[in-house]
Amino acid sequence: MPGLWGWVTFWALGEMVKAQAGVLESDAAGEVEEKLHRSVQSVVPDGTEARWIADSLRPLVGLETHMDLTAERLDQSFEAWRRFLEALAEFRPLVLVFEDVHWADPAMLDFVDQLVDWATGVPLLVLGTARPELLDRRPTWGGGKTNALTVSLVSLPDEETADLVSALLERRELDPETRAALLARAGGDPLYAEQYAHMLLEQGELEELPGSIQGIIAARLDALSGEEKGTLQAAAVVGKVFWLGALETMGSPPRWATENLLHGLERKGFVRRARRSSVAGETEYAFQHVLLCDVAYSQIHGGIDPRGIDGQRDGSSRSGGPRTTRRCSPTTTGGPSSMPAQRCR
Repeated sequence: MPGLWGWVTFWALGEMVKAQAGVLESDAAGEVEEKLHRSVQSVVPDGTEARWIADSLRPLVGLETHMDLTAERLDQSFEAWRRFLEALAEFRPLVLVFEDVHWADPAMLDFVDQLVDWATGVPLLVLGTARPELLDRRPTWGGGKTNALTVSLVSLPDEETADLVSALLERRELDPETRAALLARAGGDPLYAEQYAHMLLEQGELEELPGSIQGIIAARLDALSGEEKGTLQAAAVVGKVFWLGALETMGSPPRWATENLLHGLERKGFVRRARRSSVAGETEYAFQHVLLCDVAYSQIHGGIDPRGIDGQRDGSSRSGGPRTTRRCSPTTTGGPSSMPAQRCR
């Protein structure tokens, strides 16, 4: 797909627009243009307004390589984007989900804030998840708005953490010493508990509990076969979301063998297969959590053919893969987001 500007700052919104319009990462510019205009015209009957909205949405779907981020231009873009979302909601109830909002660029936060404040009279639900540090950047986030609600989630109590592990272990009971050590290390973090349960099922009794989530993930990766671990590392170079064709260009085993490996890794909770692919003719997968991607990427010590990655970046892949990739940063410490262009590209 052509164009990157706008895709970075407003990645989440761009993904929503592309999904609504049926735009694939492998679509040529002409196809993207046609799908975008058709999508807007289906909910905006006025031709002049539809053209204005479609023109404003172009950077979000990669049809323009530069986006004017000046305050005046952003105000105009925000209005057009909001009008499009309101039109969708007027056609049928609309739910927009923004995950890990604490990672969002300031301009993206401004748009979400304005959307919630200005959109009225239509069945529209905007749901955002964030860590508490968002309030360090925006102390008044969500405040002073009608029909807005903030729900604060605390760490899991020890009893609920233990129940979670027990459920994942199919009601297998832990000995008191192991249970106490687990609860102390987990600190109410459900991801730690989940990864611990996976590791226990895969490796049996453990002599020592890793001190961090990253440590558990690293131990799980080290316990995989060489082919399984290599497949995950190649996938991590592509990004949190990856495609079979991309792995094939990087020297992975034959397609059928890679599919079998990924099926096994899906059963172990490392990846999941997407019901719909954003690349025509390709099977799409994603890491279950961005930390799985991060740790796999951080363990790479050569052996990945960079020519395959370059082919994916410039759109020359013989597999018809996407023209841009989202590579995981080995320093990321958060979950998958709706703005991963900055964290996992």
